[in-house]
Amino acid sequence: MTIDRDLLERAWLLQLVREFQDIAQYYRLNLSQPFIRITDSRTQFGSWQPYIRTLSLSRFLIEEHSWDVVLEIFKHELAHMWVSERGRDSEEDPHGLVFQEACRRLGVAPWARSATVEIDPQTARSQHRKLSEEKERQIRRVEKLLSLANSSNPNEASLAMERARELSIQYQIEMQKEARNYTYVLINHKKKTMSGHQSSIASILCAHFYVDCVSRSQYDAETREKYKVLELLGSVENVAIAEYVYWYLWRELPLLWDVYAKAPKTGTQKRRASRRSFYLGVLNGFHDKLSREKAAAEKAAHENQGRDPQTGQALIVLDKSLEQVLKQELKSFVSERFPRLHRGGTSRSGVEQDAYTSGVARGQTLELRQGISSNSRVLSISAGRNP
Repeated sequence: MTIDRDLLERAWLLQLVREFQDIAQYYRLNLSQPFIRITDSRTQFGSWQPYIRTLSLSRFLIEEHSWDVVLEIFKHELAHMWVSERGRDSEEDPHGLVFQEACRRLGVAPWARSATVEIDPQTARSQHRKLSEEKERQIRRVEKLLSLANSSNPNEASLAMERARELSIQYQIEMQKEARNYTYVLINHKKKTMSGHQSSIASILCAHFYVDCVSRSQYDAETREKYKVLELLGSVENVAIAEYVYWYLWRELPLLWDVYAKAPKTGTQKRRASRRSFYLGVLNGFHDKLSREKAAAEKAAHENQGRDPQTGQALIVLDKSLEQVLKQELKSFVSERFPRLHRGGTSRSGVEQDAYTSGVARGQTLELRQGISSNSRVLSISAGRNP
């Protein structure tokens, strides 16, 4: 069914009014409602005109970009509004220090704080996430080693995984020499609620992959509905790795369930509750496995002056002080975007013990293999079998 353009734009305008009200309340802004309009401009996706108190967004911005991009440009213009209505827009550079302060006040994403974003948001995002040649080479080294873990030789696969793990930690160590760019990506399954196993995957990412995760609702301009999205936040490099891990686990769970459900057992393994319990078991088992591997490496490094007792080679573990620095930087970035963040727990009610226990056992042997991102881009991170 074709939706009338005027009706569609009216729905968008009403949502932008709600967004303004939510933003003003959440960030505690003392701002009066501006006049919001939608234009047909293809040369300027967003603008703020202080003399007529008008905030404009392009229809093509809304049609051609996801709502999180629309929202960041909307907040960019609100930052201009915040500056001008406090009489602080006298500086020559309209995107200078005062404007940057306003962006931090409104939790504007770093990529959306430049003048470029008003005319080319795609370029602004890609430039912010661009890696240096050295960082690209480091990531390629990790990916190359992890691709070796597809080997049918379990010992070779295990060694490749161990070496790749060490290189990943070494990469975190070397990152301290440079300023890290922080960013976010959204996971959007277009569902009204977030499943328990999606929350469990988020917990794994937060605990082991140097990112933070925030669950929130987001409007969809095409369907005019709100969906639950998961926002992954961290350095550009760590977010890329965490996104891979998310999609690997999300894709792997139903495959593992199919194998379990087809096994000759009594009961109704194909019930939704059994599947949910199995998923949670797999993820908890995988979480425990990663925790044990980390603890074992740290213990070996501590007891043997940082060297492997068998080979004598240096063990690569993340120094506690550096780990605290990484956590503090991430916390500051998350606090800037979400200054009034409230965390909720994950429900474990109604778990079927047999399915859950089987899932835990399977999760404790799970290795990272080739994953696929949400846009079907193959990421060359792999893993092998256990010996």
